[in-house]
Amino acid sequence: MDIVSTVTTASHIANSQVVWSILCICLVVYVFWNSNKREERLMKNLETLTEAQGEQANAMREISKSLTSLEGRMDRMEKHIF
Repeated sequence: MDIVSTVTTASHIANSQVVWSILCICLVVYVFWNSNKREERLMKNLETLTEAQGEQANAMREISKSLTSLEGRMDRMEKHIF
């Protein structure tokens, strides 16, 4: 086989609708597969962030309770002193 017939054959294959169809199908499968993996990573990250936010909310509640208690003590001290 000479180089001209090889190039001609490669050109016919490249211009073939079948080849482009297969490449498009492969691209779609690749994109969906990567999208699924990306979605799984995002959901895992969201769960981690939600858990951290819950812990922060609990800490804020405890701080609020402490401040309320401290405010009550200060009020009693003011009444006692003045």
